[in-house]
Amino acid sequence: MTNEHINADLHMHSTASDGGYNPSDLIEKCKQVGLQYIALTDHDTTAGVKEAIEKGRELGVFVIPGIEFSTKYKGKSVHMLGYGLDYENQELCEMLKGQQRMRRKRLDVIINKLKAVGLILTADDVLEFVDGGSIGRPHVAKALIKKNYVHDVAEAFEKYLAEGRPCYVPKEKEMTPEEAINWIHRMNGVSIIAHPVYYDLDDWIETLVTEYGLQGVEVYHRDHSKEDRIHYEKLVKQIETKHNTTLLKTGGSDFHHEDYGRVREPLGVTRIHNNYAKELIAMLEKKNR
Repeated sequence: MTNEHINADLHMHSTASDGGYNPSDLIEKCKQVGLQYIALTDHDTTAGVKEAIEKGRELGVFVIPGIEFSTKYKGKSVHMLGYGLDYENQELCEMLKGQQRMRRKRLDVIINKLKAVGLILTADDVLEFVDGGSIGRPHVAKALIKKNYVHDVAEAFEKYLAEGRPCYVPKEKEMTPEEAINWIHRMNGVSIIAHPVYYDLDDWIETLVTEYGLQGVEVYHRDHSKEDRIHYEKLVKQIETKHNTTLLKTGGSDFHHEDYGRVREPLGVTRIHNNYAKELIAMLEKKNR
């Protein structure tokens, strides 16, 4: 497969959530590595989408508006990607503002738990790394690094912030995958389950397709091995054949930044075939006619 056929990356993050680059700088980096189609999929926010689209038009990078919803299913964190949704819809924006308020309250609880184990942070220490967008545990991890409590993000999560660790705090109200799919569809977007290798819930993916209208699977991801990719390509094909339907196969780098120990997600390395990006764009255009 030649380079001109692998220049789409449909999963990345900016400072609107826990990425390291503001939307404009992120699009600049996409241009530098030869990406032509990208999607900005920040966690539980669309705050960076407008800026990314405008910068993309300037540089000739096609930007698909997106989001990555954090949801919970049977005690597992499951992420749902939404592409092409009406990101400026007032109802959606109000719901996302509520999500941000819950994240801010959660931060205070995390800080208190850190204090209980001898790690002193203030809210300002963490908010220094938040560019007015979605507050997440990676921001706490960065503050811990700056205070020399840990060496990198991975250590912060392993010791303190991951589920089951002493300073983990669940969200006040967890959205379900079904709710996320419903929001995406109501906003005229396309729903995709992100990095399914994380969940070990393959049978349930079929249920999401048949009962809730899930429209695709992120087959290609930095944490999907060659065997994983083959597995999910087969799974998609099996569901399509069994239910006489068509699903999208998407993917991307899940890029955040190169710092803080994130060495496995260089931008432009995990890409998908142009045709997959074009299939997604064609579906979005059809939905918005």
